[in-house]
This record gives sequence, C-alpha cells and structure tokens, in this order.
Amino acid sequence: MGCAGSTASSGTGSANQGKGNGMAGFQDVVSTEWLAEKFNDGSVSDVRILDVSWHLPQAGRDAAAEYEKQHIKGALFLDLNKCRDTSSDLEMMLPSADVFAEHVGKLGVTNNTHVILYDNNEKLGLFSAPRAWYMFHVFGHEKVSILNGGLPKWLAADGSTTDDVCDVEPVTYSPIFNDNLVKDKGDVDKNISENNFTLVDARPPGRFKGEDSEPVPDIKSGHIKGSINIPFVKTLDTDAKLLKDVKQLKAVFSDADIDITKPVVVMCGTGLTASFLALAAHHSSQIDLPIYDGAWMEWFLKGDADTMENVPE
Repeated sequence: MGCAGSTASSGTGSANQGKGNGMAGFQDVVSTEWLAEKFNDGSVSDVRILDVSWHLPQAGRDAAAEYEKQHIKGALFLDLNKCRDTSSDLEMMLPSADVFAEHVGKLGVTNNTHVILYDNNEKLGLFSAPRAWYMFHVFGHEKVSILNGGLPKWLAADGSTTDDVCDVEPVTYSPIFNDNLVKDKGDVDKNISENNFTLVDARPPGRFKGEDSEPVPDIKSGHIKGSINIPFVKTLDTDAKLLKDVKQLKAVFSDADIDITKPVVVMCGTGLTASFLALAAHHSSQIDLPIYDGAWMEWFLKGDADTMENVPE
C-alpha cells in the first residue's frame, strides 16, 4: 500500500499557522484534529508520518513489534534503538549525520518533507517523540512537528489505524549538522568553573536529589554541581496527556527563575527527556536550547566525584 507522503513531500499545505511555530513557519506541535483533516481532504500525502515509539528496557516492550500490530494509517517506523550511536557505551547518543541520513532516507524523507512524529506512550501521551524532534533539528530538518497526545489521543478520537506496512521508495537525505544544539562533557566541565550557561536537568526530583534510583543499571542518582532541576513532566498536562500551551510552557521556565533568553543548556539521564525542555522553549519562544547529549549517565561514569552532588553512598 502507499504511504502518507508517498506522492508528495514538499510540505505543501503543512502546519504553518498559529502561535508557537517552529523555524520556517512550521508548528512544532500539531493536533489530532489537524491530522484528521489532512486525511479527510486528501492532503495527508503532503506529509510523512513516523512512529518513533521507544520504551525503557525494563518496560519489556518491543516498539517495532507494536508498530507492526497497530499504527496510524500510512505511518512508517523510525527505530530510535538503531538510529543512534550504537558504538557508544552510553544509552542514547546522537547518531552520526550519515547514519541519520540513511535511516530517514529509507523512510522516504527528503530535506523538504514535512515530518509528523508520534509515539504510543499511554501514560503521558508523548515520551520519545520530543527526542526524535530534537534529532531532526540537530541535522537541519526544520519541517518537523509532533502529534500532540500521540497514538493514544489519535485512538481516543477514533483515528484510523492499520497493521499494514506501506511501501516507500528510498531517497537521498542531505543532513546539515547544527553543532550549536549539542553540548559535550568538555563544555559542561568548562562551565563548572566559568559559568558560561545555566545547566538545567529534566529528570524527576527524586533522581536529581539522589533519593530515587536511576533506570539505568549501575548508575547512581544525584546531579551535576550547580545544575537546576525542572522535571520534564512540568511541560505536560498530565490529565489531558498533552503538551501544555505556549503560555504554560513559558511559565515552566519563569517559575524556576530560568531566563531562556540567556545561555541555557538542558540535560537528563540519558538524553531523552531533556528534549521536552528543548521542545518547550522552541514551541513557546522560538529559542533553541542545546542538550548535553552524554547526560547524567556519562557524567556519573566519567566525571570527577567533586562535581557531583547528592549521589547516594
């Protein structure tokens, strides 16, 4: 069967209206109603829908198998377990530009394709989609939007799903690496003494304070000295299982006395949930927040002990 985006991939008729738009006039977030209308008027062929579901290993879930069982009609699967630096001992490091290009090119994504991302997290409505959104931005793709509420919201609205996997013609994708969106351990090391930016950690408070365990085996909780905690769930309306609106997202930062017009870097445990804060800043204020990609996992394994706080004995 054909895919959404299989006949056109220029982004024509894409999300380019309203507040909180991303770069080039593309909204960072679109609603299930917006996507349903694309199906209804036949313009869904203008977009490429990607299921980017990913689950913590201890959840015992297979995102690829779940995609094959049920996904939005026309959607393809981008496997975040494979579209990463698989040579790294860290859990979710960014892939190289060539690896990213290979993965998205196989899915028929060109540099001009408007990509719609979703995942199937029933508890939150979105979990891994912000990481995929960030990854697309890192490699220069501005025409990318997240389906707010993901597959759970789509199903609740009686959106069409299928177990058919559509055919797509592979294309050449030409990535443009935005190094301003990525920080490494050296940058954070330097910041401890020079205070060039505010480091914000998106993990839950219990892990930041060293009171709860980390989900990654052999990694203790705690935080980098001088960092500030804004839990990623603050960006979500957890009752509606949706990303908060623009005004509420701005308040996520202001309530924590964080001025995102000044240098700010975000991080988390492995690189996934920091993307919620990057998304919140971009969607609400069109500000790019770089992510420390090695995250707490790298810092705990390779950082100096005197740069860590609240690490349990």
